[in-house]
Amino acid sequence: MKTKSKLIYRSENTCFQTLLPVYFYGMPDGKMLVLYTRFKSENPLDTTQEWIVAQHLDFTYNFESGRIYTMTGQEVSFEEFMELADNLEQRIRPLEWFGSFYNNREAQSYFNHHKYNMLNKTKTIKIEADEYLSAIEI
Repeated sequence: MKTKSKLIYRSENTCFQTLLPVYFYGMPDGKMLVLYTRFKSENPLDTTQEWIVAQHLDFTYNFESGRIYTMTGQEVSFEEFMELADNLEQRIRPLEWFGSFYNNREAQSYFNHHKYNMLNKTKTIKIEADEYLSAIEI
């Protein structure tokens, strides 16, 4: 089963956490997820990369209308979002890490074949977190 999601924006050259491609997805539950690759280590000799799936903490997405909102409820135009998305001042919460790739071609190939599984994994994380929190409250 494929996860229902909408690709909002793909940035090839961004200041966001990495100089590698970044994908912004809108989810039916109103969340905006960010998928990006980064180097696993700060060691310049280690070029191993990994995919990160993170929740964007500055924006929400109305799946039905296709509109983007700030967390304060202010609507943001697509052009304005593109400018803001390429800013260094992004707040995200990493949810899951995937893979160990030796170059960007390997990482991109993995993404092309597994993006829906990567997005779907975040639902599992939310369910596990909700179950854990509800067990604590009892």
